[in-house]
Amino acid sequence: MNRRIYLDPDVDLHTNAFVQVIIEFRISPAHVAAAADPFLSLEQAEEQVEQSHTEFQRELATVLAGNQYPYTIMHLYKNSLNGAAMEIQGLAIQKLLSSRVIGAIYPNREMRIPESPIM
Repeated sequence: MNRRIYLDPDVDLHTNAFVQVIIEFRISPAHVAAAADPFLSLEQAEEQVEQSHTEFQRELATVLAGNQYPYTIMHLYKNSLNGAAMEIQGLAIQKLLSSRVIGAIYPNREMRIPESPIM
């Protein structure tokens, strides 16, 4: 199965500098997955979320730490999205592109709704 990871074009893969990214996992948050699949209980969906976090930690230990790429996990998400916020060197992000857990990588930046939205 061909598993492509969406990589936001604003994520710089060619820098030694540390960048902050949001990693979204392929597995949806439990309440979303359970609502979308009538054969999946909330408990089963919660277990899938936990398994995705365990697998992600395992991948990080193998792919990054084993190759001496430092990183910091700033926050783990399980409700609004399933994933993590990280600080990692841009060059090291390339190592994550073979992940079976990751669905997308976005820059971690603050977004604001304009005070006077254009309608």
